[in-house]
Amino acid sequence: MDTTAAEMIEVDAETTAQALLDLLALRGVEYFFANSGTDFASICDAFALRQKLGRELPRPVLVAHEIPLVSMAHGYYLATGKPQVAMVHVGVGTANSLGAIINASKAKVPILFLAGRTPISEEGEPSSRSAFIHWGQESFDQAAMVREYVKWDYELRNPGQLETVIDRALTIAMSEPRGPIYLTLPPEIVAAAPGKFSFQKQPRYDLPTFYPDPTKIELAASCLARSRSPLIITSALGRSHRAVRALETLSEAEGIGVVSFSPEYMNFPRNHFCHLGFTPGPHLSEADAILVIDCDVPWFPNVVAPSGSATIIQAGIDPLYATYPIRSFPSDITIQGESALILEELARSMANLPARNVSSIDARKRLLRSKHEHLVNKWETESLQAAHAKPLDFRWVSHCVGEILGKDAVVVNEYDNGMRENMGLSPGSYFGVPHSGYLGWGVGTALGLKLAQPDSTIVATVGDGCYIFGVPSACHLLSASLNLPILVIIYNNQGYAAVKQATLGTHPDGWASRTNSFPLSRLHPAAEYGKICEAFGGYGEEVTNPDQVRPALERAMNVILREKRQAVLNMVCAVA
Repeated sequence: MDTTAAEMIEVDAETTAQALLDLLALRGVEYFFANSGTDFASICDAFALRQKLGRELPRPVLVAHEIPLVSMAHGYYLATGKPQVAMVHVGVGTANSLGAIINASKAKVPILFLAGRTPISEEGEPSSRSAFIHWGQESFDQAAMVREYVKWDYELRNPGQLETVIDRALTIAMSEPRGPIYLTLPPEIVAAAPGKFSFQKQPRYDLPTFYPDPTKIELAASCLARSRSPLIITSALGRSHRAVRALETLSEAEGIGVVSFSPEYMNFPRNHFCHLGFTPGPHLSEADAILVIDCDVPWFPNVVAPSGSATIIQAGIDPLYATYPIRSFPSDITIQGESALILEELARSMANLPARNVSSIDARKRLLRSKHEHLVNKWETESLQAAHAKPLDFRWVSHCVGEILGKDAVVVNEYDNGMRENMGLSPGSYFGVPHSGYLGWGVGTALGLKLAQPDSTIVATVGDGCYIFGVPSACHLLSASLNLPILVIIYNNQGYAAVKQATLGTHPDGWASRTNSFPLSRLHPAAEYGKICEAFGGYGEEVTNPDQVRPALERAMNVILREKRQAVLNMVCAVA
């Protein structure tokens, strides 16, 4: 590359693929995660040139399956805030990726999701069709299968629009609400010889800022201030570290309890006196004003709901979750804007209210401290009561995990029970499975986090089903090839607990309950999952004795921290 003008970069490219990689590097893309096919020919050739010229970025990473591929890009973004490329092979690779893209969509994670397509031409070009798959794999509308879950899709139509298309893709992906985009690359276009390009050094696209309506802020502040028992419910506020700090400031100053319901992030420090746990049910009946912020499902109406007289405030960048086909939670006051700004403005407004009742706030704080202490003591008691259960009780396993990991580890959790001790104390220390529920996300995401934070201790806690869904052979191969030593802890209940629980919930006195038989929910025979990790040079151990949970965790931590090898602990828990 040669700089020919203050704001322009000249690129002399033999192919559009070469120009694409130059442009991605210029736009700060660091990794090009890929599962390649015949449509990658020009991409492979362009990377070979970059290696010869010593151009470091973007770094190509081959991932042996599309689910960990997209999940790794997901995890890298969680750690850095920078969207990366995830490229797959035509429609079949897109199909394999779809579940992970659904996760990224619902979690508002921007990913530059690229795919080749079958050659358009049957003859006449070096990249024309040359294999039977070039007919069999073509779709009438390849993007149709992902269009519901991406913010924008397009097919590159000529080399001259390359910069416009990539800059638009990045801008749309990173504008709120964030999410993945989908761009298809025809082989004839990426193989074309366009000659010189002139790229802008910096794209002329400024991301918008979404400020909340001041009138609605004042209305919500007044409502919360008048409340006898205000409550805040969130599940994904931790997407913004600034918003977490703003929530701490607001809740502590005003004495407002916080529930982190089915958390996708570390939304609120678990040791804060305003923390009221991870389920809103026990607090809904007495709450007379509820702020729902960055939370798609604040309660389950079929199970429990707040009082009909309670004022409901829904807030966030997309407070009504417009992409959800049905969602009927009431919203008496709706505040749209960036969550950190909403909370900061609420805190300012409430602090400046002329009739601010300090004595009532102090009384709420005393009550919150009592509730929080009771809750923490309850968790501790339950965990210790389970200390001798065999098969292992997930609460005891999680208790030991929390003790051994300490406060500095980063946990990626894809198991729905018993992770209270590992929710983290600071933003970015905990990530939970997106509410879209496409399982198999955890290990690939943990690898993406480790790639971005090589000095951090990264731990994935998953169920046995999630471990299988995540394509463990591809994950362990990637861990070994990139030297990414993470610890995977499998809560092995030999089945799908969610299926059993749903059956009991729907048919509490049904045949499955009466016969204690739950077809289609058992994974049998039990597998020694640690041996999959061992096949790739890692450490595996099966744990069945509760007295060995702590020692096994210590051994595994030694492996990842000192030996710099990956490890899997197969914790054999009670059958689902």
